Amino acid sequence: CELVITRDHDHHFPHFSVEQTKEIFDVYHERFEDLIKKPIVKYVSIFHNHGVEAGASQPHPHSQIITTPLIDVDLKVELITAQKYLKQNGQCLSCRMIEWEKKERKRVVFENKEFLVICPFASKSAFEVIISPKKHLSNFEKIKEEEKWQLAEAFREVMKKLYKGLNDPPYNFYLHTAPNDKKEHSYYHWHWTILPKTSTWAGFEIGTRMEISTITPEKATEYLRKQ
Repeated sequence: CELVITRDHDHHFPHFSVEQTKEIFDVYHERFEDLIKKPIVKYVSIFHNHGVEAGASQPHPHSQIITTPLIDVDLKVELITAQKYLKQNGQCLSCRMIEWEKKERKRVVFENKEFLVICPFASKSAFEVIISPKKHLSNFEKIKEEEKWQLAEAFREVMKKLYKGLNDPPYNFYLHTAPNDKKEHSYYHWHWTILPKTSTWAGFEIGTRMEISTITPEKATEYLRKQ
């Protein structure tokens, strides 16, 4: 486990410039490339918790990078689903979704040359945001310099919108990318997920693992666009 600690105690992602955001992604990328060289490492998890409600144990802004010989359950499901869709349809599932979202425009929060930011159709929670590369890329560690600048811009824009629109909410964000398990995962499409904490789980959510969202992704998108 490693920590990526930013210098300023009172500033986090919504306050950063594009240059500062890009510098953080440079660190993520550099550490990722180094850590996957270790034989025991099958997966590198990069995540950030902001606020007590989101599980941040320390108030100073920091991200965490954890290596593991295991692959998390959610990613396994994504890998299986993506592989199955490719076999049945001859196309990457995420690429198909990106094409659809660009056509519909109902859930697109932000877009630049390389990345699309959406509130997904079946959101895990209210105001969930996914940032995906437009072109098919399976491995985050293969990101290029210009793509990191574009990712930093997209990330900064959406974090500012969430900060302003939801009054600095607690949030988690994390990376899902193809694992380093020596298997072929060219069918997978890496992405970042941002999950603001806008409600507290109660009996129904805990018992069923289904969260009740008070806003549709279309309305969430419309609201965030205005911020």
